[in-house]
Amino acid sequence: MEQEIKRHRDLVMALANKKRLSEIDKKLAMIESTFKINYGYWLKGMIDDSSSSATPDSKVRRSKTSRVETRPDLPEQPIRGFVNESLFLKNFLLKSKGSEEFKTLAIVGKFGVGKTTLCQDVFNDKDVKEAYLPRVWVSMYSEETKEDEGDQKGAVLKRILRSLGVEDEALDSIRTEADEEKRKNAEEGRRDEETVKEKELFRLLNALNSNLFGKRYLIVLDDVWEDNEWSQRLDGEEAQQEKTHLSCGFPKGSGGRVIVTSRDEGLAKKIVGEEENVQRLFPRSDVESVWEIYKDAFGEPMKDENGEVVKDAAGEPMKDAVEKHVIGEDGRPTKWVVNPRYPGRYKKELMDKSGGVPWAAQMLAKIEPLKNDEDKDM
Repeated sequence: MEQEIKRHRDLVMALANKKRLSEIDKKLAMIESTFKINYGYWLKGMIDDSSSSATPDSKVRRSKTSRVETRPDLPEQPIRGFVNESLFLKNFLLKSKGSEEFKTLAIVGKFGVGKTTLCQDVFNDKDVKEAYLPRVWVSMYSEETKEDEGDQKGAVLKRILRSLGVEDEALDSIRTEADEEKRKNAEEGRRDEETVKEKELFRLLNALNSNLFGKRYLIVLDDVWEDNEWSQRLDGEEAQQEKTHLSCGFPKGSGGRVIVTSRDEGLAKKIVGEEENVQRLFPRSDVESVWEIYKDAFGEPMKDENGEVVKDAAGEPMKDAVEKHVIGEDGRPTKWVVNPRYPGRYKKELMDKSGGVPWAAQMLAKIEPLKNDEDKDM
């Protein structure tokens, strides 16, 4: 896959160097090359995920090229096609408002199907905001993770504690206390089999439990991988006997909820337990939803010279015609338009190319058509 991508990139660069290509041709070639490279990584990630799901108990160290740090904020573009899934997730959070039972849920699915987007939608829901305080969003991948923060479990716990308002000075003191305890035991000749990291993890779990105790909290752990070392079940009763078990950080008697997203179903089951706690998210099967996602990523409704949305012969807005304005390398504005003569055929091909994956539909929108698509297929 990577060799094919490299060959394609080299070919595009060679063609771009030829004088017979115009500047706009060069730009289009580079845009298409970039898309195919990213799309190739996505396809490779789909294959990797498929192979790893076949052996859920094995630790698969996958490439991190597709991992990004996520935020709880709603995306700029509208959320399309998750009506039923959103209702299910809200029902999980709101059905038993008075219940004090601790519950966990895992959202699993392939890269790009919308796990993060779905959780962002529910995380920002008005009723969910009223029902849960605090609400903490944790991106399991963080570009700001410090190298000296110890193991991955400790790094994640520190991110949660920071979201709860715990200052870095307090977190540093936890590490210092662990160091001093280990040193003091060694000086006094006491038997101490715990490492400094284990002592620190124990204190971090206690701090998390204290900050969440008595509160109806909602924690979202977005994009969990084996590399995060986060594979212990969070609701296990027997886990309370282990000082450094992750379950110890989450109080069980105040109606708290933890939602986990992951591409690895086997790993998700290790964290949330029973099959009934796993919700699978599949690619979209609704052609219109994928088309709307594509249009949102592409641009705005096509407008006439007066800035009005173009209408058809019946006087209705042409909802299947979209455009965007870009500035070329020569500084001149260019208008890119998608206005398929046969929308049904265009949408079907979009569905085939994207596989119903929202991220792939958005990536396809990055390929900018050269002109009005009145007499061309996609």
